[in-house]
Amino acid sequence: MPALLAEAKPEEGKTVAKKCASCHTFDPGAPNRVGPNLADMVGADIAAKPGFAYSEALTAKPGNWSYENLDAFLTKPAGFAPGTKMTFAGVPAAADRAALIAYLRSLTSNPPPLPR
Repeated sequence: MPALLAEAKPEEGKTVAKKCASCHTFDPGAPNRVGPNLADMVGADIAAKPGFAYSEALTAKPGNWSYENLDAFLTKPAGFAPGTKMTFAGVPAAADRAALIAYLRSLTSNPPPLPR
């Protein structure tokens, strides 16, 4: 994944993110929908977006939305957090996931450095 992330283009990820827009918002300060607002998500604690009622499956997960955790979650949400309320099947193509993560990173005010 590090090599894919290094080459990923946020504008391509914005296109991939269109499939997420029915449940999520992306602009800072935008309201949560069925899913939480995804601005400032990269590097944030898992299940910590204010005002969103996360499933127990996610609130029980330790850690933060690292690039590795985002990749695992976006691959198959129910595999990463069995019992999650997110019914989305996942993004099967690694290049699409990397682009989506690059897009989410571009929406994060102080993102962690990319993995090497």
